Amino acid sequence: MFFLMKTVGAMLQEAREKKGLTPAKVESAIKIRERFIIAIEHDEFSVLPSLSYAKGFVRNYAEFLELPIEETMAFFRRQTTETPKSSLLPLGVTDPLNTPFFRLTPARFLTIIIALLLLLFFSYLGFQYKRINANPRLSIDAPLDQSIVTQKRITVEGKTDPDATVTINGVSTVVRDDGRFFEQIAIEIGVNKIQIIATSRFGKITTVVREVGLQQ
Repeated sequence: MFFLMKTVGAMLQEAREKKGLTPAKVESAIKIRERFIIAIEHDEFSVLPSLSYAKGFVRNYAEFLELPIEETMAFFRRQTTETPKSSLLPLGVTDPLNTPFFRLTPARFLTIIIALLLLLFFSYLGFQYKRINANPRLSIDAPLDQSIVTQKRITVEGKTDPDATVTINGVSTVVRDDGRFFEQIAIEIGVNKIQIIATSRFGKITTVVREVGLQQ
């Protein structure tokens, strides 16, 4: 029952002390660094370069101390199997794996909020700038350009921005809430030019000209 309730490190340390050896003397004898010897005796296998190195070092150390190799390695396998894999990786490798990719701290949260507010603010400024400098929309449904009619009164109908004003040959017309407008105007025999102008509240204009011929 020599190994009962003992770890590999404790077994190796006890055997070394019984032989009156120091970790430094073990290093000289089996060429394993003293800090690795101490780490093995404390079951700190993560200090070693890798699990394969740990396995080889433990085997050589046990053989040097004349301990039963197979039983010692069986205890080693049981310990390393029960140990989380991250603890068996080299130092400096486990930290990036165990550390969250992104940790939300109060300072980072405040930075994110400020960045979002700035983004919204500049987006709003960009939208307003574009709106101020944009010409109003203006589409004319009737009359068709270069059309020929026989009636002295024709309908001018179209659509623009709801907040724009519209003039037809210099005369203002009503623009509904949906941007549509409708007006009847008189024309003369021959070719008539009808000028429709939409003006935004920022003074930008869009002009459409229709030519309509009236036959006798």
